[in-house]
Amino acid sequence: MKIKVQAQHLQPGDIVGSGEKVISVSAGVRTPSGKVDIKLVKYQNSDHEYFRTAQWGKYTMINVVRGSLK
Repeated sequence: MKIKVQAQHLQPGDIVGSGEKVISVSAGVRTPSGKVDIKLVKYQNSDHEYFRTAQWGKYTMINVVRGSLK
């Protein structure tokens, strides 16, 4: 099911609008206030995975696919 959620409420396994899969969401000591660190898998096959990390505002609305359509 496609929904919009705030970046701080993303869950591992969510698929964001760009087709990337969320691995983790965190707000650590090195993260500026008002931001969250998002670890994403951009590309994955049997040989390797390509990860990227993004910092998004924690109240930024993100389109995600969550639930049975994964």
